[in-house]
Amino acid sequence: MPSLEIDATGLGLVEVNQKVRKAVKKGMRVIIKNAKHVDGLLAGLIKGEVEVEGDVGDYTAMLIGMREQKEEGLSGPRIVIHGNAGNYLADGAWAGEVVVEGDVGYGAAIYAYGGTVVIHGSAGDALGQLLKGATVIVRGDVGDVVGLYMVGGTIIVVGDAGEKIGDWMIRGEIFIGGSYKSLGSNVKERALSPEDKKRLKMLLSKYGIEADIGKFRKIVPMTSRPFYGKS
Repeated sequence: MPSLEIDATGLGLVEVNQKVRKAVKKGMRVIIKNAKHVDGLLAGLIKGEVEVEGDVGDYTAMLIGMREQKEEGLSGPRIVIHGNAGNYLADGAWAGEVVVEGDVGYGAAIYAYGGTVVIHGSAGDALGQLLKGATVIVRGDVGDVVGLYMVGGTIIVVGDAGEKIGDWMIRGEIFIGGSYKSLGSNVKERALSPEDKKRLKMLLSKYGIEADIGKFRKIVPMTSRPFYGKS
């Protein structure tokens, strides 16, 4: 596959994203350098392969993919970041794959409807809040209030978590391999099933993450109608 290298030094959001889209449309793989100052990098990208050398700013890969892609089972873009990411990584993502080799800030994968977000470092507070259906994997630790109000999807944390994990979850599941400071409201621990263990092993192996599956705990909602009575 032919490739295009984009040096984002001195370029703004619109210029960089336009260059990426034009290259992807031609079937080219894109490599981006010096883009830490660009908030919203790759926002709305619906396909293609992109690698970013170095750190990125806030709102990287937000709204990637499209609702139609998710509904039709299409894969969306594949984005690899060889560095750290700022706040709100993959906010509202519909489809695709985002892999970050470093750490990420606040609010990664908030409102993400689909696709996969993999963080090989650690993540800040508010990871996966209001998650709709994406899979989020964190190799390191996470902050507080992970999975608040999530209504679908899967969060896997290999390390430790802070306070109020899974607070007011409605649907979905959280797997944690380390410790956590406290559970949120409307959640409980449940033993892993053989299918859970098999799926965890498969997902972690796919991204080269080694972990003791036997140490994981599963956190699920007590009820899917916490504000309206039990269901």
